[in-house]
Amino acid sequence: MSKQFKLVRPLDAHWKMSQRFGENPDFYSKFGNAGHGGIDYGVAVGNNVYAGADGEVFEVRSADDPMGINVRIRHIVGGREYQTIYAHLSKPMVSVGDSVKAGQVIALSGNTGRYTSGPHLHFALKRIGIDTPGYKYNLADPWPYLEGQPPPESKPLEPSDLTIYTTDKVRMRDGPATSYAEVAWLTKDEALTVLGDANAARAKVGQKGQWIPARRADGTDGYVAAWYAQLKPDAPAPAEPKAEPKPEPIPEPKHEPEPELEPKPKPEIESKPEPEPTGALVVYATEPLNVRESPALGAARTAVALPDEALTVIGDPEVAKANIGDRGDWLNVRLADGSENYVAAWYVQLKPGAAVESITVYPTEDMNMRNRPDTSGDLVQRVVHNAPLKVHDSAERAQPLVGQHGEWLYVETKDGQRGWVAAWYVSTATT
Repeated sequence: MSKQFKLVRPLDAHWKMSQRFGENPDFYSKFGNAGHGGIDYGVAVGNNVYAGADGEVFEVRSADDPMGINVRIRHIVGGREYQTIYAHLSKPMVSVGDSVKAGQVIALSGNTGRYTSGPHLHFALKRIGIDTPGYKYNLADPWPYLEGQPPPESKPLEPSDLTIYTTDKVRMRDGPATSYAEVAWLTKDEALTVLGDANAARAKVGQKGQWIPARRADGTDGYVAAWYAQLKPDAPAPAEPKAEPKPEPIPEPKHEPEPELEPKPKPEIESKPEPEPTGALVVYATEPLNVRESPALGAARTAVALPDEALTVIGDPEVAKANIGDRGDWLNVRLADGSENYVAAWYVQLKPGAAVESITVYPTEDMNMRNRPDTSGDLVQRVVHNAPLKVHDSAERAQPLVGQHGEWLYVETKDGQRGWVAAWYVSTATT
């Protein structure tokens, strides 16, 4: 590698890697690569994305691209051409032909494209004319070019005097998003010491989409979802009142027994064991979750499952239960409408979550509702201009997509019909 070419982090220092170059070879082999072709960072929607080096923007692709909205920058260093790619964005901040400097804001992070199971940044590097064994398109590992330029050290958060309590069994993660690695499983009503600003944490308690840095009693530090936290533990259930002792029964006067008659033989009845209960396993999304037509991140989306919607697992419940939380595993589930598709096992849990805040949109003209987010999808029904459509997704995910060409929204009509509509033909107000 050329020692003259260096990259700076494409995100602020507190966002961490969720997938390295070369990981998950089984999944990426179908794309002709020996593993993951870049670095993924778990990052919430709407955060700054920075240019990795000085260069010129040579391409900005739309959300129709499999990698969603992505910006591509050309860097000429030491007579050699390098290219960096920043994918799954929500909004580009540069245009083709723009000259950029290392560390300049070029976009906002997002969750666009087909190959995504949640908000993250895919950061890729190409060395033009140089192949990496096992990889196509001149892809190379960006990490060696980032070494030697570590992010600025941040001061560790100090424990506060605020204690919070979990409302259910929940994961503690090493960053403020579900894309970060799990560091511990927390039990219901577990006491956690908040790290950092207690007042800021207190305001986040119970808020969907917020995360609180905290420490367990064993010294493990991490982040807990604020919507699974409360300021007081659940009160223990009241003890059952003790029943008054019943008076001893007065014995009946004894009588001489009647002479026994020859007992009639009782017909033999074959006793059959009670059948074992065969209840299906029901799971719930940990957050608004894409439902896909096959068990792969690149598969077409068919619906969005909300945290309070029951998903009935198809197949062996014990096997499915063992897979819950495992990254890379998928569950075949049946939705409330009877359709059967797949959800990522690492984004489900056994108990329902809180209902999410949603928005209502209105078609700016008569338009088609389809069974998948693509103009080639089958027609579900025709929706008319200004008909209210409740977005079957969180407001946090849906709001940035309204009016954006190439984006789609999963919606529900007044009569309960669900399907996908083109986001660039709807508005949050009647027109």
